[in-house]
Amino acid sequence: METIVRENHPKRIVFNAPDGLLKETRAIAKDLESSMGLQAIVIADPTYGSCDTVDVDAQRLGADLAFHIGHNVTVKKFGKITYSIDATDDVSFATVAQTAARLMKEKGFSTAGLATFAQHVSELPVVSKVLEANGLSALIGKGLGQLHDGQIFGCEFYPAYNIRDKVDVMLLLGQSMFHALGLCLSSGKPTYMLDPYQNEVVDVSVLANERLKKAVLSVYKARDANRFGVIIGLKEGQMMTDQSVRLKEDLEKFGKNVQLIALREITADRINAMTDIDAFVQTGCPRISVDGYNFGKPVLSVPQTDALLKLLAGNEVSMEMFERKHWL
Repeated sequence: METIVRENHPKRIVFNAPDGLLKETRAIAKDLESSMGLQAIVIADPTYGSCDTVDVDAQRLGADLAFHIGHNVTVKKFGKITYSIDATDDVSFATVAQTAARLMKEKGFSTAGLATFAQHVSELPVVSKVLEANGLSALIGKGLGQLHDGQIFGCEFYPAYNIRDKVDVMLLLGQSMFHALGLCLSSGKPTYMLDPYQNEVVDVSVLANERLKKAVLSVYKARDANRFGVIIGLKEGQMMTDQSVRLKEDLEKFGKNVQLIALREITADRINAMTDIDAFVQTGCPRISVDGYNFGKPVLSVPQTDALLKLLAGNEVSMEMFERKHWL
């Protein structure tokens, strides 16, 4: 980071980071101000991934340089002035991997697919060696796009999806039910979360099935809606305008009354304020629809909307609608 600062000679820097790293990021900002005589601003709004950067906001704040912290990806720069800075967790998975190996053998699994999120990518080879030392085969899928080998986002699952037919079970490294549920739904495989802090191996399949049933129910409820709002996400990496327009046109072919709406934060309060709309489709973050069940009306992700269009055409909703590499 300091090398980038010295090379660019900025007068003002902007930082953004997930909540868990805000304290450390603020400390870095203060240190740079003191040591390099520049001005630093920390954007304290939530950020949920590399799709949630602040390059435009940083420029509006008059910054010469910006840093996006903690969502480790293969891309090193976003937009005009924002650099991606990796942050890793040094917790060891050696013990919980032993626990997982014993449990997988008890369950009769012989081949496991390994996946994780940004902070634990470096632990994938460690867990693979432990599993194989205990008689299990382990596969790590190849990365694609922004994803490292074995890495998944909340909406992108290429490395895991591409090996799903070669494994009996998926193992998610890390204490993140969010990522584990996405891995389970996208792969269609039994999935366990390896929590290195509690030394627990958690079966997430039951909870994933509950989420799936609720998502399917939302699709059936949306079938009877007449007035739709198609929400375009305003976050930098989530602005899918063309796709939103296409979905609007697709719904209108079935006689639906559809309006395009733009939102930065898709919350129950904003949804409830639009009392004349019966159901919503959103092309921002698909996990808002899958994990956020505080909405009083259907708010469908792209996979759910694809299922709705098939339903309107006379087909049934597939329970495999989330089994895809990318949910956008």
